[in-house]
Amino acid sequence: MLSGYIPILVMLIVSAVIACVMVVGSAVLGPKKPSPYKATSYECGMTPVGTARERFPIKFYLIAMLFIVFDIETIFLYPWAVTYSGLPHALKVFELIEMAVFVAILFVGYFYILGKGALDWDESEQARAVDVLSPQVLAPRPAIRFGNEDSGPVRIPSTADRPAIAAFGANAEESQPVRR
Repeated sequence: MLSGYIPILVMLIVSAVIACVMVVGSAVLGPKKPSPYKATSYECGMTPVGTARERFPIKFYLIAMLFIVFDIETIFLYPWAVTYSGLPHALKVFELIEMAVFVAILFVGYFYILGKGALDWDESEQARAVDVLSPQVLAPRPAIRFGNEDSGPVRIPSTADRPAIAAFGANAEESQPVRR
């Protein structure tokens, strides 16, 4: 009876060995030139500012859950459609009515969440009540700060300032200064 699980055990062992070989191979073969610059976190070229623990509005989670509910509904429609064609006429009518009731219940739920405003992206009822040309809208906004404004001017070295690096392939062509 347990012999049926041997292929699963073999698959788990092989996948664990492959994962270990990849991790160890990367650690052994990879370049090791640590620096404080490489140890810092990378955020799209910007200096990281603030915490990574930002709060997201509950709307994101609500929309995700509603998407999953309606996505699973479509998954239930596919096997029903596959089995529907091979049924006798009496069962076809029964299954068609059954699926119509299922879809009707889902539409009731969909219109309920529409009525509750679960799919509205406004922040609150107060956001809908604000006039488009109110003083809050027309007031000047503060400048957007990215966190690297105080880092000073950026110095880009010219090709004459760079030391010659032995390079091969496409990098060899790029590292050679163009002389006219």
